[in-house]
Amino acid sequence: MSGFKDMLLDVLKLTDEVKRMNKDIERVESVMLDVDKRVVRLETIVEIAKSQGGQPQLPKE
Repeated sequence: MSGFKDMLLDVLKLTDEVKRMNKDIERVESVMLDVDKRVVRLETIVEIAKSQGGQPQLPKE
């Protein structure tokens, strides 16, 4: 019977670990969505800048 008890405890530990990892993944997903939105904004800014005249002029020394 101790084998069954050990297996049950292992299953409970694994279940807790999976729940913890799921919460971590949800947090990472939230951060990644924020980063993705920022990248899209940057891409938009670059495209607008390109369409309005290209590269800025560097000051001459």
